[in-house]
Amino acid sequence: MFKKLLFFTLTFALFALAICDSPIKITQTLSSQWEGHSTWNVVLENTGDKTIFGATIVAESGLSLEKPENLWSLDSLGGNKYGLPAWLCQNGGLKNGTQTSFGYSNALTTAAVFSICDIKY
Repeated sequence: MFKKLLFFTLTFALFALAICDSPIKITQTLSSQWEGHSTWNVVLENTGDKTIFGATIVAESGLSLEKPENLWSLDSLGGNKYGLPAWLCQNGGLKNGTQTSFGYSNALTTAAVFSICDIKY
């Protein structure tokens, strides 16, 4: 019974790792903070081996924008979804080992949680 449980647990862990593995690394840095607000710089780095021509960046939680222009350098896709800027995709994409960045002013003192999906090569 223990071996079956261990096998199931390991299989699930490997499957979850395969699903969550993204070629885009997200790094956030606090730029400034004041009276319950904060400004963040976000770097997206292509850690994969293929050029990326498009991706959807999803604000999963913690993003509170007082106005749409409080998030810059991404294209709005509606709701909590954003895309890589059109100019980047039209000019050769995000090559492996390169970075692009965006920023946002949050009406919270904490960083938002972002995920990446719909990557186009």
